[in-house]
Amino acid sequence: MDNYSILSRAIGEAFEPKLDEFIDSVNFDVNAEFSEKFERKMDKLIRRRNKPYFNLICTGGRRAACIAAVVIILSASSLSVEAVREAVHDFFMSIFEDHTAVSVNSDTEKDYPATIEEEYAISNLPDGFELSDYNRDSGTIFAAYFYGDKYIFFEQFVHDSYLVNFDNEHSELEYYTDESGQEYLIQSTNHDFCISWDNGEYIFKITSNLNKKDTLSLCKSTKSK
Repeated sequence: MDNYSILSRAIGEAFEPKLDEFIDSVNFDVNAEFSEKFERKMDKLIRRRNKPYFNLICTGGRRAACIAAVVIILSASSLSVEAVREAVHDFFMSIFEDHTAVSVNSDTEKDYPATIEEEYAISNLPDGFELSDYNRDSGTIFAAYFYGDKYIFFEQFVHDSYLVNFDNEHSELEYYTDESGQEYLIQSTNHDFCISWDNGEYIFKITSNLNKKDTLSLCKSTKSK
């Protein structure tokens, strides 16, 4: 046994009893409760960690690169068109080679709800559709309806929890403003439509393989319960 091994063993034999004695002397309060604010922050961090875009923004350098890319792209293209410029006020798009990440460009002066305090639902559900899945946590609501091979997925988000990714190769993005002035962001694929909008308090998203007109009607019929 060399000198290094002898020294390492001696240190271990000297410190391990003291360490065990210290651990035994520590009293852990198993009944401790975290504050609601702390639990909200942890819930938010866990949701973001599970997002597919997390690796793009997990370091300060990567976030700075993404922001710089977005500023250049928006300055050179979409912000020069008035219709798009109005929509970007609500939805902030980060465009990458294979996908577009859409988040909310929230007004920092407005106190948006941190949790879902008012639940919304589709008030004009087409005949035959039945609820097959429902999930709710502090920041999101998800409801799935099916009728044969037709489906409707309804989602409600607080501003901090909304971020979606669109496949640039197999989908198209467009904006639509209805007669009341409500703006919608529409993703069209060869098999369904995904429509997102901001009512000033929450973000909503409906995905369906109905046609675009009927899917928009679902969005317009969404109301507070």
